[in-house]
Amino acid sequence: MLKYILTLILSLGLACFPPLGCAQQPPTALQHLQDHKPLMNKVWETFDMLMYKVTKENAKTVYTPHFPAPLAALDGKTVELQGYMIPIKSGFRHNTFMLSVLPIQQCMFCGQNGIPAMVEITLSNGKKERMSDRPVTIKGKTVLNRQQKDRLEIWVTEAVLME
Repeated sequence: MLKYILTLILSLGLACFPPLGCAQQPPTALQHLQDHKPLMNKVWETFDMLMYKVTKENAKTVYTPHFPAPLAALDGKTVELQGYMIPIKSGFRHNTFMLSVLPIQQCMFCGQNGIPAMVEITLSNGKKERMSDRPVTIKGKTVLNRQQKDRLEIWVTEAVLME
């Protein structure tokens, strides 16, 4: 009987108090913010103003980019952005890639406040840069893409990687 009671207590104890390795809790919102601070600045905040006009054409939903005045004012202007490189194609060196306020390891669709801003980057003179998991700073000319469906809506061309 004593053996049965000890086995029961031990079983309940393990069920209620699993080993620390199994009992890890997801990080709280505060811990998450301390572990990863987005690289938002005025330019990113302006890029984040991008909106879409939703219409129907031939029974298909069509999303047309809408650029509010502060965002439209950046068209053709040189901007400087810090962010994480997100490859569009496989490989180690790229001329064209996306830049995000979140690293590639963090799902950009899993946030609490919607999808963060991402922009397409094309480096100047066909130059290719090696992908990095560290933030980089890019300087280039903003192009607001109203027509090309094979490109992102916000595109930074003639870009250079700052040191």
